[in-house]
Amino acid sequence: MSLIKCPRCQNQINNTDVFCPKCGYSIKEKDNSQKQPPTPNSSNPPKKKNNGCGIIVFLFFCILFIVFLVKNCSGTKDSSNFTTQQLSKEDSIKNKQKNDSIIKQEKIEEEKFLKSKAGKIHKKHPEWSKEDCISISKNQIWIGMEYEMLVYMRGKPDNVNTSNYGDGPRYQACWHDYDASCFYFGQSQIITSYN
Repeated sequence: MSLIKCPRCQNQINNTDVFCPKCGYSIKEKDNSQKQPPTPNSSNPPKKKNNGCGIIVFLFFCILFIVFLVKNCSGTKDSSNFTTQQLSKEDSIKNKQKNDSIIKQEKIEEEKFLKSKAGKIHKKHPEWSKEDCISISKNQIWIGMEYEMLVYMRGKPDNVNTSNYGDGPRYQACWHDYDASCFYFGQSQIITSYN
């Protein structure tokens, strides 16, 4: 029986001992490894056989992660789309109310206009613009007004004179009791000048 040193604690032990009595190191495993001939790749640990479980687990978690991202992104789109739809509905309601208010205001103004002197003129002569009817109701005279508007305002003229200067007949209509008594117009009956 010979004594050897424990490779771990360096305690002297019997070579027939399987374990070191001091540190509990397994001497038998050490001896078996010393008895086995060294392999050429003894520095490299033996390779495990790859059965694909690790790859499958990795792919499973990747798919779960992708599903999670898709769900969250589509949820965000749905909520933002809902918000946009909700805002557009609210905007639509506000715009409708605004338009209704404008239409109501226009109707009120139209009714007010029709009750006025200008509105009554416009009822009799719908071919005249509202602005022209307002000017006529204020007894305003302007270049570009029609001869019939003057007749409506003043009645028939005291006299009408015709002349021709080569570009077609020209007319002069005069009212003696008014300032700006004579008006000049062509065949179109649009007043071109007055005095």
